[in-house]
Amino acid sequence: MSLPTPTNDLDRAEDDLLRAGYCIVTDVHTPGEVDALKARLLEQAAAEREAALAYEFGELSREAGEENFTIPVGSDADIPKHQFIGVLINKGEVFHDLVTHPVADRTATALLGADWVLSAYDGSIVRPDGPQQALHTDQWWMPRPQVRNQRQRPPGDVRRGEFHGNDIGPEDKLIAPALSCTVGWTLTEFTADNGATRVVPGSHLSGEEPDPAQDYDNEAVSVEAPAGAMIMWDARTWHGMGKNRTDQERIAINTVYNAPMARTQINWQVALLPEIRDEAWPELLARLGYKAWGGYYGRVGAADGDIARAEDVIGEMR
Repeated sequence: MSLPTPTNDLDRAEDDLLRAGYCIVTDVHTPGEVDALKARLLEQAAAEREAALAYEFGELSREAGEENFTIPVGSDADIPKHQFIGVLINKGEVFHDLVTHPVADRTATALLGADWVLSAYDGSIVRPDGPQQALHTDQWWMPRPQVRNQRQRPPGDVRRGEFHGNDIGPEDKLIAPALSCTVGWTLTEFTADNGATRVVPGSHLSGEEPDPAQDYDNEAVSVEAPAGAMIMWDARTWHGMGKNRTDQERIAINTVYNAPMARTQINWQVALLPEIRDEAWPELLARLGYKAWGGYYGRVGAADGDIARAEDVIGEMR
C-alpha cells in the first residue's frame, strides 16, 4: 500500500482517508493562526496546572482496557508528561471556528455524511519523555456483526480493549462502517521523534481490534506533518500516541466527529457554558447536537432540522 503523504489536494486526502484509514492535509492554518491557538492552549494548560486541575492522559492499560486519567497537584514537580485540556469550546473564542473548519467539514462529510456531530474537543501537550500509547481504535464501542441465528450479545456490554483474535478473514468479511473519526490539528511539527501519532495503514478495514500482546512496531508508521496541518484518521484505524524523545513539547488539538446516530463523548447540553451556547451560531449548535436528525433523534419539540432550545419544552398543562 502506498502511504499517505502531506497534501493540500482535498480529493487526494479523501482518497487517502478511505483507502489507508488516515490522511494529512497541509496549510489549513497560517503561522499566525497556529500561534494564536497555541498561545491560548498553553495559557489554559498552565492555569489548570496552577489550580491543581490538570489532567494527565495516561497510557492505555492493556489489562483493564481503559485509559487512565490522573489529576496531579499543581507543582512543577508534577507537571504531567501528557497534559489533556478538555472541552476547549468553553476555553477561548479562538477555538470556536475550528469546529466548523471547512477542510475538516469536507473530509469528515466524505466519511460520515453531512450531518456529523462533534463528539469531543481537547488539547494535547506531550512533553519530553511523554510515554508511547498502546495501539487501539476509537470505535471499540461498536458491536460486532452477528450471525443471524446467534444469540445477541447486549450491545451495552461491549468493553474497551476486547480482543477477538488475529483472524482478519476473507475479503468479503462483513465489518462495521466508520461512525467516527478524529482530527489532530498540529500546533507544532509532528515527527517520529517527538511523539507523532502512530497508525497501522489499512487496519480500519480489518474489522478487528489490535492484539494487546503485540506492539506492531513493524507495521505502525509515524504520521509526520508540519505545524498548521490537519491529520484525520478513521476511528477504526489502529493508532496510538508515540513517545516524545526530544526536549520539546509536541502540541496539538484533537476534534472527534461522530455520525449523527452515535452518542458523543461529551454531553454538550450539560458541558457547554450558557454564555457560549447563547452566542453560538446555528451551524455550531447543529454540530454540538442541538439539531434534530432523522425525523426525531435529538429533538425537543417539533421537526427534523430544528435547533433545539429550552424554551421549546412543553410542561404539564391543564
